[in-house]
Amino acid sequence: MNNQFTIQKQAKIIAEKLKENLNKLNFSTNELNLKKYNYEFEVSQDKSKAKILVYFGSKGIKTIIQSNINDRLYKELDHILNGKIIFDEAVIEEPKEYIGSDESGKGDFFGPLIVCAFAFDNSIKENLLKLNIKDSKELDNKEIIEIYNELKNKFNDRFEVIEIHPKKYNQLYEKIQNLNKILLWAHSKAINNLLKRFDFNTLIIDKFASKKSLDDKISFTKNLIIEEKAERFTGVAAASIIARAKLVLWFQTKSKELELKIPFGAAVSVTNFAKEIERRKGKDILRELIKLHFKNFKDMNNRKIQ
Repeated sequence: MNNQFTIQKQAKIIAEKLKENLNKLNFSTNELNLKKYNYEFEVSQDKSKAKILVYFGSKGIKTIIQSNINDRLYKELDHILNGKIIFDEAVIEEPKEYIGSDESGKGDFFGPLIVCAFAFDNSIKENLLKLNIKDSKELDNKEIIEIYNELKNKFNDRFEVIEIHPKKYNQLYEKIQNLNKILLWAHSKAINNLLKRFDFNTLIIDKFASKKSLDDKISFTKNLIIEEKAERFTGVAAASIIARAKLVLWFQTKSKELELKIPFGAAVSVTNFAKEIERRKGKDILRELIKLHFKNFKDMNNRKIQ
């Protein structure tokens, strides 16, 4: 009886953890219910629904998905339950080899969207750590450029960069109307380019939106890790530095051309600066520099900028 109670308690913990992690990945779930032999809860995404059942009994604990096996939601949940998408940061050790991917510029009104994929393995880990590889958000722009130059000189064959400059970005957004789909396209293109040179089975991507299947976009689906703060992995951190460096270099180049220092971000002060660019250089020049779907652009046209 005590053993059965322990198994049931473990099943509840597993069900609660699954529910919590699915919520983090932007799935919708209802309350956890206790049945005679299992815990269960409903999962939904868009118009699709499924049920997760965590059974407990004399043979142990078993988790199953109750849904149409041909449904996209079932396939995504199946990936999760079978370990292809891994949640728990504390238990993930850095793989011996993988492709790490990250982006920069998606929150900046001015400038391009940059995506970088980096092929990491243990043979270069020590050299990367000597370069002070870390999350680009922990480095200033001078450090980022210095590290990027080292990475370019020593590991140029190990990374692929996709640069979507404002004119092209605005064309894509007008057509697709979804930033996450643009990100998905850019990440998959960079990763697939690297896979032509590196036959790695693991991919680590910094979480950028709700979890849409990458199966149709990327050349493999053996071990997919998608999580927040993925820059703690050396390869993802290297990718983040390269992407950020490319963005910084764009800002520096354009600032020199305009003889005005272009600001990062999307604050009111950035909107004010855009208004000044429009006044000095004209609307056509401004549109070559900004992301038109940002609220900043609407604010410029809908109200007076201070």
